[in-house]
Amino acid sequence: MKLRTWPVRLVLGCIAAGALIYGLTHGKLSEEEPKPSVPSASLSIWVYSKGWEDAVRAFGQSYPHIDVQIRSFRSYEQLYTELLASISAGAAPQLAEVHSFYGIAQLAATGAVLPAGSVLSAEKPPTIPAFSAAFRYRDEDWAVPFGGSVPVLYYREEPFKRLAGHAPALGTWEEVRHTLSLAKEPPGEEVSKGYGTITVDKELPWFLASLSYAPKESGSPAAERTRSALELWRTLTHESGLMKPLQHDKAASDFINGKAGMYVGSSDKLPTIERYIGGKFSFDLAKLPAWKQTALLPGVHGLAVLKSDPERLKAAQRFVQELTAPEAQSVLWNTAGLLPVRKDVLEKQEEEPALSERLRRMLNWLPSLAGRAPRYDDYERWKRTERMLEQIELNPQEPVEDIGMLY
Repeated sequence: MKLRTWPVRLVLGCIAAGALIYGLTHGKLSEEEPKPSVPSASLSIWVYSKGWEDAVRAFGQSYPHIDVQIRSFRSYEQLYTELLASISAGAAPQLAEVHSFYGIAQLAATGAVLPAGSVLSAEKPPTIPAFSAAFRYRDEDWAVPFGGSVPVLYYREEPFKRLAGHAPALGTWEEVRHTLSLAKEPPGEEVSKGYGTITVDKELPWFLASLSYAPKESGSPAAERTRSALELWRTLTHESGLMKPLQHDKAASDFINGKAGMYVGSSDKLPTIERYIGGKFSFDLAKLPAWKQTALLPGVHGLAVLKSDPERLKAAQRFVQELTAPEAQSVLWNTAGLLPVRKDVLEKQEEEPALSERLRRMLNWLPSLAGRAPRYDDYERWKRTERMLEQIELNPQEPVEDIGMLY
């Protein structure tokens, strides 16, 4: 009997050994198999300005599990109107780029935007007061500023230096008109090349408001200052003929292509101007010439956070914190021309020995910035001011009425 059972025992032993080896091998392979990935969070962001690719790429490297979807709009006005519609339809993004020009108070009134204090979980970064005031409405901040700009007068250097015999004085609008008139004196090639004209970018209400801004305690009536700025506009277009009417959409390109000697635009256009002029001619920039203003009104870019589910809201908070970090602020300043909103970043830039003279000059203007609090009817005032300036440019006899309803 014993001889008969040994084959059975041998088979059973082989089976047991095989099972042991299989178990050990299978267990080891199971440990090496990739674990299921954490479900990706999605983040929808609506923007209207350029240069978001670098910010999104840097964020993706830090948070690869968050899928960022960017939707770009042609202008802030288009984004703003579609954002209001998306809020009504319950299909709003988690983040939206907003501007201090208009709309933040109306967006806050929808109840769909979260106060910035609930977005920044960490301590708020030290921000220039004029930038943070742009989104403060009824004692709450309704967007997180991440970059700013100021009105700037760009001008061609060579023709005006040659005509005047020295660098032009451009501190006031009287000096601007005198300098431009030199280039209009016939004969000379300056006339055919348009050196004696000025072009103004399409954010017309911003420039008009900047030319007439003064704090309430100054004692100068706001209506009087606004009326004077409108008359300056009429003079530039009709009496002196220094500015072509209704050409604002082509303002930057006309300056870059040599069709205008001066250009009023925003400081964040500097990288674009430098890139496209590319050494074709020399140019410089000056502070917006003085008229009736006592301070500069900045334009401020911000991010508004809209209500969402906890997962997407957390992703939105992380994006905002990354964009307002010192490293990202420096990148925006160097690539997109946006002035940093953080005081510590600005102080560091001022100490940078390689900083260009143009950029250093802009930093010197920051103490003269004034904070303009948003109003619920800013968008209507903006559109009304655009229509008023359009009528003045079309008709030299256009009466100036209802000054109080302008931007």
